[in-house]
Amino acid sequence: MRKDTISAELEKACAQEPIHLLGTVQPHGFLMAVDVASGTIVQVSSGIARHWPGLANAEALVGAPLLEWVERGDRPDALDALPLTQPMALPWRARFERTAPDRSPPESAMSTNSADWECLGHRSGKLAVLEWLPQATTAEQLHVQSRTISDIVAVIARLRHNDRTDTFLPECARIVQVFADFDRVMIYRFLPDDSGEVLAEHTSDRYQPKFIGLRFPATDIPAQARALYLTNRLRVLADVEAAPDTLVPPQLPGGAVLDQSHCMLRGLSPVHLVYLRNMGVRATLTMSIVIDGKLWGLIACHHHAPKVPPYQIREGLRQVCELAAEVTNMRIETLSKLEAAEVRLRFNAILSQLHQALMLGEDITEVLRQRLPELLAAFDANTLGVCVNGLVYVAGPGRRPHPADHVVADVLARLDQTQRAPGVHMWDDLLTLDQSALPSLPQAAGMLLAHRYEEHTIFCFVTRPEVVQQVRWAGQPHKETAALPDGQVRLEPRRSFAEWQQQVQGRCAPWSAAEAEALQSLLQLLSEVNKLRVNRTLHEKLHWRAHHDQLTGLYNRRTMEDEVNRRLEARQFDAALLLFDLDHFKRINDAYGHATGDQVLLQFSRRLSAEIRDCDLLARLGGDEFVLVFQMDSLDPAVALAFAERLHQTVAKPFDINGQQLRMTVSVGLAIPPDHGRAVSELLRRADLALYHAKSQGRSRSAVFDASMESDQMNLYLLERDLNEAVKKNELSLVFQPKVDLASRHVVGIEALVRWNHPTRGETPPTTFIPLAERSDQIVRIDRWVMRHAVQAQARWRAQGLATLPMAVNLSMADIMSTNLVEYLGDLLDEFQVPAAAIEVEVTESCAMRELGKTRSVLAALNLRGISTTLDDFGTGFSSLSYLRQLPLQSIKIDQSFTFSMLEDPNAEKLTQAIVAMGVALKMLVVAEGVESEQQMNWLLAHGCHLGQGYYFSAPVSSDDIHAVISGIELRLAQGAPGLH
Repeated sequence: MRKDTISAELEKACAQEPIHLLGTVQPHGFLMAVDVASGTIVQVSSGIARHWPGLANAEALVGAPLLEWVERGDRPDALDALPLTQPMALPWRARFERTAPDRSPPESAMSTNSADWECLGHRSGKLAVLEWLPQATTAEQLHVQSRTISDIVAVIARLRHNDRTDTFLPECARIVQVFADFDRVMIYRFLPDDSGEVLAEHTSDRYQPKFIGLRFPATDIPAQARALYLTNRLRVLADVEAAPDTLVPPQLPGGAVLDQSHCMLRGLSPVHLVYLRNMGVRATLTMSIVIDGKLWGLIACHHHAPKVPPYQIREGLRQVCELAAEVTNMRIETLSKLEAAEVRLRFNAILSQLHQALMLGEDITEVLRQRLPELLAAFDANTLGVCVNGLVYVAGPGRRPHPADHVVADVLARLDQTQRAPGVHMWDDLLTLDQSALPSLPQAAGMLLAHRYEEHTIFCFVTRPEVVQQVRWAGQPHKETAALPDGQVRLEPRRSFAEWQQQVQGRCAPWSAAEAEALQSLLQLLSEVNKLRVNRTLHEKLHWRAHHDQLTGLYNRRTMEDEVNRRLEARQFDAALLLFDLDHFKRINDAYGHATGDQVLLQFSRRLSAEIRDCDLLARLGGDEFVLVFQMDSLDPAVALAFAERLHQTVAKPFDINGQQLRMTVSVGLAIPPDHGRAVSELLRRADLALYHAKSQGRSRSAVFDASMESDQMNLYLLERDLNEAVKKNELSLVFQPKVDLASRHVVGIEALVRWNHPTRGETPPTTFIPLAERSDQIVRIDRWVMRHAVQAQARWRAQGLATLPMAVNLSMADIMSTNLVEYLGDLLDEFQVPAAAIEVEVTESCAMRELGKTRSVLAALNLRGISTTLDDFGTGFSSLSYLRQLPLQSIKIDQSFTFSMLEDPNAEKLTQAIVAMGVALKMLVVAEGVESEQQMNWLLAHGCHLGQGYYFSAPVSSDDIHAVISGIELRLAQGAPGLH
């Protein structure tokens, strides 16, 4: 045993010293203990006679009714309402006038003004404890105090935004030191062995920091003091050297001693006073930092002069200190949880990947061997061991002198196998004198062991090597004891705090709670996978399948609905329901096959899972539909939309599937109970309406449900249903618009445009039904109908001996992405015996750029078949010469928006001129859409544009009228109709 330690029995005896039952009161204030039932004063501090003007002795108040000596403006039962822990300020006044002489002698320092005193009160069992402290009353003091509070509140508000512990703590120490005006402020954290370390220190200009980074032994703040600090979170000692007052009488009626655990004026034990004197401290202010109900540390303020009137710690400063401590508590807790959350997320990702590998692999041992470096790095360990239902595995870098069975036996010997409850054990001192090393792992200085009972004990463990540390102590911690009259002992205080270094051997880096949780999860994961492998519990396997999606491992629809219904029935309206749908996912299945589509869904689910928290619930409904139950502190749609935006960014990254880079987008519909529904069916239906609305606005966006969507959705649903039947019922038709050679004034081509004559709505514009067809994946059927009827019209005109001109048809991105477009169009030409030169294919600029590689290959294949290709709506997208050169195109069409505005807007004119020049430079035919005036036609001709199309020449007309219209246009242009040259 080292000389600087004491035995556990002796430390326990020292910890029983009753430091909360000292019977002393700091002399700068006074105390009253009042029986709550009778309202009688039963005990006072002896110094009350020193502070109460004209009071002969303290005994005069004992046994008297409180109301005779204290004026209260509240209800008679107010004593019952006092708090049990933190004393509260009371608007009560000491009735000094009862005993005070008419005028105090000039030489008296005693104040006869009761307003100079504040009253703090709390309950202690059946007693009310009232403490009276001097307070600021002058205008100047109140002004300074008010200004100080205002300043620190503003500074503390800035502290709330500090996002790192290593910068937050020094700044917090500085703020408290400046505003509390103490010579030294330290932030002290308790370590797992109850010793402490100073993490931050700030001093006044008169002193230098000297304790930062130093440790203090656990016995400097014994167990009973730590327990007291957990509930009494603000403690003040105004003057270490001032003789304390005693309580009169020393004992309460019945012989008990007053419990002063929560008294602001409570004196300190003699040992503590000597300890402070040895540190050179005259006054102290200590605030507890409590996180998750545990004493995390202290904010210790030391001063080398007394803090008694007129320098006492006033109510305002106490409030400031309490605020600072509360902010510190919350911020440290938040930062600690954020740091722990990052570790948990990292472990979750590793375990999720391990789970996927285990589910896909046949041999658990082989998967563990492959994943061993990653697992050891995550736990910062050098050995991993598993013993799960016949599976025994021990591995790490280097050779092992002992077989795995021996190692497992040594580890199992550390467990009490009669205990059936699951648990985690941590050792970080296996190579110290107090512990025994593992015989089969003699280099292991630490071990983390997770275990549970399943017919017999199963466990997994990781070990760490020794880390030799140099620990800096604030003085060599000699532990001397003194005997007490009651047979107990107490620790004597140390007399030196000079830095002393100790070399700590035989230990490893300490384990964290997050690592313990991860090891438990690993054990559970291995246990479950092993059960599935050996098929020992078919019920669990079927249960998992009943509640999870087989492809992604997410919850399925049934589980999600059950959970949401449970919350709604319990009126837990604390989550938003987000419905996801991958945009154009059907095209992935059609173009690349269902195996690729499944890989996209799997990667998509992993990305979503990596973004959500433990409190959220993610499920796959089926196909490419997913739902997220997103927990929120307040039901703010903006919060849910912000989270949805994060998911948009996550999905925007390319999906790497077997070397193929696929880009996906997602649309999201949101519904929030109870406004959007009180049943899961209502929420899903309305989230689906919002999703549909998001898709109707262009996809790749989010929308929150509102009531107008229901009527809009019904209208769109009916229109979509009718559109689905339009092809079958022959409600679609083609109209044709001529294209004119601006130089020769002859019609040289036509464009086929689809129209829909709805049986009840009448003519439905393409701007309405084409986007609807694209969203509902009906666009390919319509494209194919247009191609067939366009080729058929060309064949009919040829058979009738009518002049045939090249006819352009517009194709959607869905058709470009399909696998058989070129083959289908070629078969049509062969079927109707129409030459390939009679058909042109137009594709919009935005569609071409969405899948540039695929578009380039399809257009090239069409050219090989003899079909010319055109880029439609040029100028509305990227308008880049570099990509235009990459596409096999014969012509480009200037978007009509440029034609409309080029004569009025100089910028539009310059852009139009640049587009024409670009097409001419690439030896492409340039077509201008939307020509509606002679001036537009003349400008286009003058600047090199080849063809024009628009209402100036002709509106789209039926197949029966097109040839007559062509003849009329050419005649009109040849004769120089008004406005034509």
